[in-house]
Amino acid sequence: MNGWFALGILAVLSLAVLVWNVRSSRGLWQIAAAVILLGMTGYALQGRPTTPSSPAKPLAASEVAATQLVDIRADMDQSFGSAKRWLVTADSFAKQGDYTLSASYIQAGLRKDPNNPDLWSALGLQLMLASEGQMSPPAQLAFDKARAIRPNYPAPYYFAGLARLFAGDLDGAILLWEKTVSLATPQAKWKARIESQLQAAKALQAQAANAQAANAAK
Repeated sequence: MNGWFALGILAVLSLAVLVWNVRSSRGLWQIAAAVILLGMTGYALQGRPTTPSSPAKPLAASEVAATQLVDIRADMDQSFGSAKRWLVTADSFAKQGDYTLSASYIQAGLRKDPNNPDLWSALGLQLMLASEGQMSPPAQLAFDKARAIRPNYPAPYYFAGLARLFAGDLDGAILLWEKTVSLATPQAKWKARIESQLQAAKALQAQAANAQAANAAK
């Protein structure tokens, strides 16, 4: 599990916790976000993203992160019919860390319902998780299928942005998350969480730029 994947996991988890647990206290939010962003900035500027991280901590983090990501995807689901009977079981496999079995179960659902964007999006996420956050060609194909069926479907854009973050492309992640937020309906349960991640990513972008400018001035 590479360093950028671990960094992305920590970002997603930390921001999700902040949004749902401390959003009522603006001062606490700002302090906690600043701590996270400073740590992420330090890693981005001074760390070694390609160096393998410690086996135990990333493994635990990835299992918790997978649960968070599956929940975000479920909030973005827009087909409230036949897909659910496949996704409930597939999501339970994913939350146990068995992404391959989850993907296989979703593929069984797609054989019954090949034009369901929720199933295609879920398949893309499981293939991403199985590839440690990388947007593999099969994952990209799955997200492309979901977007072709429903052009204004937010999930493919969000997870493509997440893959960019895992790959160290913060600017690309921000652009895709901006697109994601633009597709939110007023009632979207996931909107506040993604807006929070986008805000923090932009703050990280600004802090990294400032740090680089300061280093260049020395």
